[in-house]
Amino acid sequence: MRSIVITGASSGIGAALARHAATSGWAVLAVARRAERLETLAREIRERGGAVEVLVADVLADATPQSIVDRAVHAFGRIDVLVNNAGAAHASTLLDESDAQIERQWQLHLAAPLRIARAALPQVEHAHGGLVFFGSGLARVPAPGYGAYAPAKAAVRAAAIQLRRELRARGVFVTYVDPGVVDTEFSRASGMEEHPASWHATPGAVAVAILRGIEGRASRVNAVPWQTAATVLAEWLPGIADRALTSLVTPPENNQR
Repeated sequence: MRSIVITGASSGIGAALARHAATSGWAVLAVARRAERLETLAREIRERGGAVEVLVADVLADATPQSIVDRAVHAFGRIDVLVNNAGAAHASTLLDESDAQIERQWQLHLAAPLRIARAALPQVEHAHGGLVFFGSGLARVPAPGYGAYAPAKAAVRAAAIQLRRELRARGVFVTYVDPGVVDTEFSRASGMEEHPASWHATPGAVAVAILRGIEGRASRVNAVPWQTAATVLAEWLPGIADRALTSLVTPPENNQR
């Protein structure tokens, strides 16, 4: 049975991907900090006949990369795919963020996924599997109020492209995911307010697109194609994008420093 490791699996896209992968015949290692939510997810998957293990861990901890590898290999004997999904943002303007806040964004979105990928690579290469990195439309068209999140995601996008080209000859695929704007806890937890909500994608639909991309060894997954197209258009029309983003996405005043 193929195995997939998913970080940030306690909610949102990560939880939806864990459910969908398990019902599609994958053995899942779900990794997150929230033990109660992970256990609830695991119970749900097992009741449906899926194979799942959980690991309560912070991806920023030094011991986490090796802990992930050890747990997956012990449980399933292999790692076919690593999905670096864990992430968070903080509502702030970029120059108002402290060094620690900026460093956390770089560590969470770029450095930690690279450390985990480095640890998992021997297993993934042996399985001729792949690495998955989560980007954002904000990597191409940054929005006000997301601080260092957008620059960090831009770095993830570049890293995924670089790794895809470096690892291709070793039989490892690398997938960059642009999930689009998704109806999850992410924006609320970050302190941002986004309007409107009616066009947000659902985590389940995004999970289906991601797993399809994984199984097809895709270099890129645009989970919500029309949103990606809008992002490309915004790159070409920066003046219009500036006005639109300022009206659509704004940090609450009480979260600004």
